[in-house]
Amino acid sequence: MTPSYRPDGVLTDGHYGVITTIDGKTITDGNVYDNYRYHYDGDVMLSMPNKPDFEPPVNPPVTPGTGTVTPLPEQPTNSFSNTPENTTETTGHKTVWDGDRGGDRPEDKRVVTLPFFKVLEDKTTHRYGTYDVAKRTTEVKIGPSAQVLPEPNQPATQYRELTTELTTDKGMGEFTLKYNGSRFTILPDDDAAMKLIVVGDETKNCALFEKALHVAFTQMGLEVADIDGVYIHFGKD
Repeated sequence: MTPSYRPDGVLTDGHYGVITTIDGKTITDGNVYDNYRYHYDGDVMLSMPNKPDFEPPVNPPVTPGTGTVTPLPEQPTNSFSNTPENTTETTGHKTVWDGDRGGDRPEDKRVVTLPFFKVLEDKTTHRYGTYDVAKRTTEVKIGPSAQVLPEPNQPATQYRELTTELTTDKGMGEFTLKYNGSRFTILPDDDAAMKLIVVGDETKNCALFEKALHVAFTQMGLEVADIDGVYIHFGKD
């Protein structure tokens, strides 16, 4: 006779009922086989090992960049200029200006220079340009930069996602915002969002970028220096 434990018939304290076969025929209690009537009342007890402690996966480290640091001015101007007199160069290809002077809090004025891209429905990526992104307490403003930054190639180190409604002077739509540790991506979720992107393409979707980045900084826990590139998709994925 060949017994086997029955996983769908678990009993208490690790005990399992058994399924028994004789010459390939399943035998249940009271069955007659040849000149024998079979009865069983046994079960199998399994000793389960202790579950090992869970070790969370380790994300690959972000490769640090290189750059130079120059002193900040006593009184910053109101422009987005990236001259050496009012910028701090960090991470190799980002220009970050911290406006913690003249009574302003750091989050009131903080600027980073980033490349912006659009991804068409055929998955091809096209450059919008390089822009200065100014993070303020109640809004984000972007403006053209004299720099030309390459498309980022840093590996993904995390994943964040948020679905939200964004509104510009052209209308309102539902979008999904994603961040992978380097790239910040804007995807349309409905037809209204897709229409906003198509209409905004004439002005390089600056207004939509401003709204989405403000949500990233206020609701997704991101800072300007966390982002290496910004993408907007002309399709739902």
